[in-house]
Amino acid sequence: MKAIQLNGNIKTFRRLPSTWEDATGLHLNFRKVSNPKAFGFYDVVTPSYDSQTQRLSAMFFDAAKEIFTHTVEDIDFAAVTEIKDENDVVIETKPVYDIEALKQSKIQAIKTETGKLLQPTDWYVTRLAERAVEIPQDVSNDRLDIVTKSNTFEAEITALTSYVEVLKYTHTFFPQDNLLGEPITE
Repeated sequence: MKAIQLNGNIKTFRRLPSTWEDATGLHLNFRKVSNPKAFGFYDVVTPSYDSQTQRLSAMFFDAAKEIFTHTVEDIDFAAVTEIKDENDVVIETKPVYDIEALKQSKIQAIKTETGKLLQPTDWYVTRLAERAVEIPQDVSNDRLDIVTKSNTFEAEITALTSYVEVLKYTHTFFPQDNLLGEPITE
């Protein structure tokens, strides 16, 4: 990716344009130009970052490195917003990032997944309730395993104390095997 700064604005290009017009005239076959830097075109370098906990700044030109790039900035999860009255007096402060709401969202997602995993065998439970036909032990064990894991995941989320911990929390009901047939562990 290339970029150029024009009139104080940065314009990016997936690749050099086929033609380019500047103060020196119209340049045909511009993509084949040997030194795009002579025209103000420089590489765009995007630094690696954790998109869950960091953000990229606006793009800028780094003259020392001769690239267009970004700085990586940590998200301030402790940030608060002030609620003011009509006289511009702060009457309340609220966290921008609500850990309890995030926990509830994660827990709800686990409950939804649990329901989807139990759904194929729900008919066994209905059959037991309506006609007293026993649930096969392997089905009962599988259902108990799903519910136990769900309860464990919920307890783990509830115990987390930082927004980043909750944000990065992952769970797996059933480990998937890799190509060698070995369980994948997280």
